[in-house]
Order: sequence, then structure tokens, then C-alpha cells
Amino acid sequence: MSFRIAQISDTHLSRARPFFDGNFPPLAKALRAARPELVIHTGDLALDGADSDDDLNHGVEAMNSLGLDWLAVPGNHDVGDDAVLAGKQPITPERLARWERCVGPLGFYRDIPGWRIVGLDTQGFSANPAHREFLAEAIRGAGDRRVALFQHKPITEEALADNAVNYWPLLPNSRAELLAMFDGRRPALVASGHVHQQRDRVADGIRQIWAPAIGFIVGDAFQKPVGHKLLGWVEHEFHEDGRHEARLHAMEHLVLHDIGRIPRAYGALAPLA
Repeated sequence: MSFRIAQISDTHLSRARPFFDGNFPPLAKALRAARPELVIHTGDLALDGADSDDDLNHGVEAMNSLGLDWLAVPGNHDVGDDAVLAGKQPITPERLARWERCVGPLGFYRDIPGWRIVGLDTQGFSANPAHREFLAEAIRGAGDRRVALFQHKPITEEALADNAVNYWPLLPNSRAELLAMFDGRRPALVASGHVHQQRDRVADGIRQIWAPAIGFIVGDAFQKPVGHKLLGWVEHEFHEDGRHEARLHAMEHLVLHDIGRIPRAYGALAPLA
């Protein structure tokens, strides 16, 4: 017996500024054909959900159009980012409340045979004690099930011991607090988005899968290549005996936008030195 989850990420949808909306209908067609038991969106549903109800509502309408069961966790463009990263949209209670009002809970868990699937709000983890307590309870209640975390930011870029403050992964203090919740155990899987690169590896005893984006890539002039810069989605198959398989579905016919060449979306990006 197995349970299939389609992971999609970083759609960046907007009714008012639909720079990347054209990539969603082909994705929707592929997901309807695949018919997974569940679709999980790992963040940046909207282009500017942090400040726009309409962008979030537009994203919800797109997800509902799939005709499939779906869940989502917020990304930095949905609810803002950690203040230490000096972004223009810090995480605030108002932004977290907007997500809850327009989309739904910030996190979730669902039990399937052999596994507990947990949705983690990486954005509000540091700023929202209620979400940390929800997550701690979800982990404590997993029992003998293996735990799979679905979240926006990767748990780390390279190693769990990394202590650099970096835009792409969880901040070191958040990572330490998260791992402490496992009381010496480790999640079996961390599935994330955010980096706009595809990567699948086992590091520090955890399988870490970065889903590619749907909306766009960040070109090499603006972001170092760590994984593969492509567009698509990941199919996860969870087995009752604890096994897990993942398959990349690259979508080469989507428009491979480079966000560094579209300053109208988020402003000009600084090229790498």
C-alpha cells in the first residue's frame, strides 16, 4: 500500500501582475493526469501575498481549480521573511493572519500508513510561538511513524552544523530549535522549495529534496548553481513499511523565466560578484 503526494512550489501567482501565471495551466493538466492522493504546495504560492489579499486569493483559486485535495505552507513572498535578512517585508502577525484568512492554517499534519506528513511554516517559526508549539505536538504525536516535513526553506544548504546567516535555508537558531523537537531522532525526509533549484540528496541522515519552482529560475548571474535549474514538480510515494521514493517531473515546455531579467516583478537583483 502506498500514498502519492505531488509537491509543487514557487508558483508566484498574481491576478494583477501575472508574469508567471502562464506556467500554471500546463502544471494543472499534468497533475490532473497524475491524480495524486494529495498535492502539497511548499510556498510562494503568490507573487506578493505578504501585502495582497488578492494575490493569495488568486493562488487559492488556482489550486482549487486542480480538483484535487491540496494543502500549502507559506513562503517568504506569502507572509514575509526574517528581519535579520533585511528584507522589505518582515514577518508580522498581520501577514501571518492574512495567510490564515485567505489560504488556511500555517501548518498541518496528516497521518498516512507508516508516516506522519507535517507541514511547517518556516517563515513564522521564529516569530510565532503558537506555531512552534503546534509543530512540537505534531512531532511528539507521530509515535512509530516516520516523519516527513514539507516546508518552504530547506533545513540547511549543506550541513546541519552550518551557522552562517543565509537567505536560502532555515536560520541556524530555527534549525537548532526544530531538531531539538525530535529529541534525538531526525525527520526521515525534508521536502522544500524556495531555492528555485532541484536537488535530492541524503545529508546528516536526512533525505533532503528541493522541489524545482514552477514560476521561474534565478539565473547563474544572480545565484550560484547548487542543484539543477529547471521547472517542474516532484512525485513522492510513501509506503506503509517506511520506504519512500521520489520522482522528478521536469516540465521543459514551461517558460523558463529568469527573475534576474524581470525587474518589474521584485525589483532589480544584484549580480554575483
